[in-house]
Formats: sequence, structure tokens, C-alpha cells
Amino acid sequence: MPHTMLLTLASALLQPPGFFLALVLVSLVLLVLGLRTLGWSLLLAACLGLYLSATGAGARWLVMPLENRYPPLPHLQPGVGAIVVLGGGEVARPPGDGGDMANARTLMRLQAAAKLAKLSGLPIVPSGGAPRYGAPPEAATMARLLRQSFAVDNPIWIEGKSFNTAANAYDSKKLLAGHGIQRVYLVTSALHMPRAMAWFRRAGLDPIPVPCDYRLDRNLGSGYESWLPRAIYLEASSEAIHEYLGLFWLHLQERGWVRGRANSRQ
Repeated sequence: MPHTMLLTLASALLQPPGFFLALVLVSLVLLVLGLRTLGWSLLLAACLGLYLSATGAGARWLVMPLENRYPPLPHLQPGVGAIVVLGGGEVARPPGDGGDMANARTLMRLQAAAKLAKLSGLPIVPSGGAPRYGAPPEAATMARLLRQSFAVDNPIWIEGKSFNTAANAYDSKKLLAGHGIQRVYLVTSALHMPRAMAWFRRAGLDPIPVPCDYRLDRNLGSGYESWLPRAIYLEASSEAIHEYLGLFWLHLQERGWVRGRANSRQ
């Protein structure tokens, strides 16, 4: 879909490292055009931004406000009808497996959902559509893993149409409405939880957050090691900025400045 492709391209160019690489290209063009002060300033800003986003200190500044928004589930809550666990991606046809496999992020979410299911006895709704054309829904892979790898025998209701967080919410709402369920446990990565909660509430559900898959060590100090660049911190920073952009996009829809699920009739 052109609209989806456009959003994907925009997201790649607005978060590290794409944003800083684009800034470098712009600065080089400005230098070629003779705008040396502006060009060197943008180049310095790009290098500094790329460095900070690849450090523990920079990643912590971006990640912690999102991951700390919702605390871990203290105990089971009353009146909950199901557990919704969101897909986080999968690895297509890994060698020797013979089928698609959930990535590490999705496995962490499934682990949390399986533990909660065994404690509560509630049905699980794995939510996630086909990751590519002609492939089975990610939710089908998640359901298989819940049975085979996590030994879950609770009912599993597959929501296999959604392709983003907004669709996760609205498509899960439609499925759950058929069972008369509105209050659910929502299982996803702690970094993703603020945006997921916003969309599920927008869809008319009453979600209880069950965050998992934390990106950064809570004991990460402020010593010299936190200022050493590492790929893992760059990835965390990039994912955090992706979440901030998603929340900003939702805000624009709610204000009516752009069209989308947040301001359309369902």
C-alpha cells in the first residue's frame, strides 16, 4: 500500500541512524554549495546526535520515560476476560526449522502472556497479521509457539489481520466483542506499551498493561561505560524515537490535523 510505504519511509528517515545519515547528506550538499557555516554546523550536529543515540546515557534519556510509564502487573485484576499479546516481528524460514519463528521480542511477549495465562486461566488473543505477502499471519506462528514451546492449553483466539498497533487494537476489539469482552490484559514490550495503551483505549477496550521485554538494564550507571557507543544502545534509541513519532502521529489524528483511525468512525 502506498500510504503504508510512505509511513515506513518517513519513519526510517526520522529515527536513528537514518535521520543522522540524511542530515550528513544535506550538510555535504550545503558545503558543496558554499554554505560552509551551515553545512559544518549540520555535520557536527549529525555526528553528535549519532554518537549520543549510540550511548547508554543517550538511550536511557530516550527509553526510560516510555518504559517506566506503566509498572509491572502487581497481581491479577478482577473482571478481565482475555489476554491480548501483540506480535513484535518474526524471522522468516530460519535454517533447520521448517517454518517461521518469532523474533526475540515476540518470544519475550509470549513468555509473559503464557505465564499470565497459566495464572489466570484466561484465553489468549495473539495479534499480528502476515509479515509479508503470501505468508501466514504472525498470530498463527505465535499460537503455535504458545502450544508447543510454552505448553499453554488455554483457548487461543487468533487475530491475524492487523499490520500495526492501531489495527491490533481495533481488530482485537472486533474479535473480543463477539465474546462480550471489553476488559483485557495487554501484553507487549514496555517501550511499546504507552502507544499500545493509547490505541486500545481509543478502540474502546479497557486494557490493563502487562509490560515486558525491557530494553535497558535498570542498574545502568552514569560512569564512563555509559558514554561508550554500542550498537545495542543505538537500536534502543531508534526504537524509542519510533515510539515517540507514533505517539505524535496519534496526537495529530486526535486533533484532526491528519486523517486516520483515531478520527474516523469505526
